[in-house]
Amino acid sequence: MAASSVQLRPLASEHTNTLDLVVLGMCSGAALDVVTCALLRYRQHSPDEALRISIIEHDAITVPPQLRTNILNLLRDHPQNPNAMTGVHDLLGYMYSSSAKIFLRNKNISMESIHLLTARADSIPPSVTPPIPPTQSTSQTEPALQSWTAVVAAETGITTATNLPSTRRPVNATDAGAGPPLESLFLQHPEKYRVCLTVGELVRLTVISPRKMENPELSPPTSICGPGTLFINYVMRYMTSNSFTSDEIDAYCREGTVNEHIVERFLETNDYSKRVPPLSIATEMFGQHEVQSLIDDCLFLAMSDYDTIATITRITAENIVRQYKRLVALHCPEDYKIDELFICGQGARNMAIVDYLEDKLPKEVITRPLDDIGIPEDAMEALCCAQLGLETVLKHAANEDGPFERSNQDSIKGGLSKGDSGTR
Repeated sequence: MAASSVQLRPLASEHTNTLDLVVLGMCSGAALDVVTCALLRYRQHSPDEALRISIIEHDAITVPPQLRTNILNLLRDHPQNPNAMTGVHDLLGYMYSSSAKIFLRNKNISMESIHLLTARADSIPPSVTPPIPPTQSTSQTEPALQSWTAVVAAETGITTATNLPSTRRPVNATDAGAGPPLESLFLQHPEKYRVCLTVGELVRLTVISPRKMENPELSPPTSICGPGTLFINYVMRYMTSNSFTSDEIDAYCREGTVNEHIVERFLETNDYSKRVPPLSIATEMFGQHEVQSLIDDCLFLAMSDYDTIATITRITAENIVRQYKRLVALHCPEDYKIDELFICGQGARNMAIVDYLEDKLPKEVITRPLDDIGIPEDAMEALCCAQLGLETVLKHAANEDGPFERSNQDSIKGGLSKGDSGTR
């Protein structure tokens, strides 16, 4: 649906059960270098009907390098300087609100047409961004301390949901445990076993059983299983003085020769089946860390920039192959096989990774992008964030105490902050 064709009806009144909401989902990866955006429209004529989802627009907004560096520096300094938390909230709020404005302006969409904005920053430690009452201050002369949720809502005027869980609980669930990842909601097939491979800054694999075999008491197995584009992008920044495009990565890989000895030694030393990389890995990438050590090894062997990029890309691809085989062997019954492998995320465009997977994985597995079934591969994370945000708001609206639990600043508990318009 083109942006110019968006025609919104008024929100449902209290006398009807009709649902018509436009939700902007936003998500930043572990490296905080881009904010992916997906604008969705949800419609439902009655609670008994299926909820219909339309993807209106999607895009990725690049985070200015200086803003990204400032956030990462604050996150790095936070353990020694608790006051850095205030700066993180302010800058995160600015990053998301600015990205929302740029996205909507580029797509020629009015800010007033958005009913809900949802955002997630998985790489930000909970200790840095706990829910903060927006009026908290130590004295009358100091400015109020706002959470990044409140900053986004204030800057955009849109009701905002943040700090969303990465999984989805069943409607009748009462415990706080992790629920099924949203990939299962969008990709589950009646008959086929599927795997969703998300190659973002980190790699995530989800094994999705057919609907006919689904056990409602069990969540589809999902696992963060190693670095994705995070290492590759870091090396490209190192080699190109912080200036490169994704197309250049493929060119470097085509020209380079993989050093198989470095690949094998690294994956033996860093077994990601036993050690899951933290979501905050980007904040730890200063000085001597894993990828810098790889670069140093390549420099010591006098490898060219092309060979270095090709080798580190192969580390990502080979680790995916090993983790795929491990997870499938654990979670797919012997009498069944994986029918389809869907690839999404920034790494889905890296042909060196895709070609290697097609060469090494079983031939009966169909490697295909999410675009084949109508889901833009770059929008999957933001789409999931929009869905989680919608369910969070509807859950609050269904509470017996009323839809919103207000403070003096119209802040809503649970990562929700109300916009400046009562109708949004």
